[in-house]
Amino acid sequence: MNPYASFTIVIFAAALSSVSSFVNPATTSSRVTTHLNLENHIADMIDSEVKRLQNIAGWRREQTEKLKKGRDPSIPAGFDFNSVSDFTPNAGAAQKIQMRKDKRMARDDPARYCADRCVATGNCEIWEEMFEMAADEVQAFCTGCVLSEEEEPCDVPEKFMENAGKDSWELLRP
Repeated sequence: MNPYASFTIVIFAAALSSVSSFVNPATTSSRVTTHLNLENHIADMIDSEVKRLQNIAGWRREQTEKLKKGRDPSIPAGFDFNSVSDFTPNAGAAQKIQMRKDKRMARDDPARYCADRCVATGNCEIWEEMFEMAADEVQAFCTGCVLSEEEEPCDVPEKFMENAGKDSWELLRP
């Protein structure tokens, strides 16, 4: 027999025994574990879909009941309607909005206020209240001083002069 053959068998046997000595016998199972990490609302959604698929007839019955319940006209307990006028637009609201716009225009651009409101429409309420003047006095001031293209000095009413040093927004506060 070949002297090297017995040596080869010994080395082969040693190799087999050493390979099995490094393998953990507990991990030799071939089953792979899978973890599914879902948020709670996603898991609830999947569960409800599974329940729906298992009992479609019951789910349809629940849906029709829910729709019928939503269609029933009902007034909440203790809810009283005062009158129909509570649900119609307020007539005074438009006037308040226009008054606010006029105050802003009189403050920011007095020449435009004179031209658009006082001279064109005769509505000079803002300056009438602010300077305690009559409508004809305000219109005379607008045409003679503010809208005049003449270089000559005009007669400024005393109320305008009293408030000359104040900021315009201080004069127009409600």
